[in-house]
Amino acid sequence: MEDWDFIEQGELRSSRCASVCITCQHFRYSCDQHCRTLLACGLRQRLLPQGDHLTRTCSFWAPTWQQQAGWAPEVA
Repeated sequence: MEDWDFIEQGELRSSRCASVCITCQHFRYSCDQHCRTLLACGLRQRLLPQGDHLTRTCSFWAPTWQQQAGWAPEVA
């Protein structure tokens, strides 16, 4: 993920509901060699700017299986 580019500004739209990047099944996170958190979209294979995972969404948003089962640790 360290080599991925960032998502373009217009690819994500603001959202005020639970359908934001962090609740999407395509959301991924990792750490780089300097222990900084990397947030990414696994489907697009692009990084998310810090904070956008909490307030942005896209047309590829899909619910996680944990959400369907009533448990989503990434939101807790």
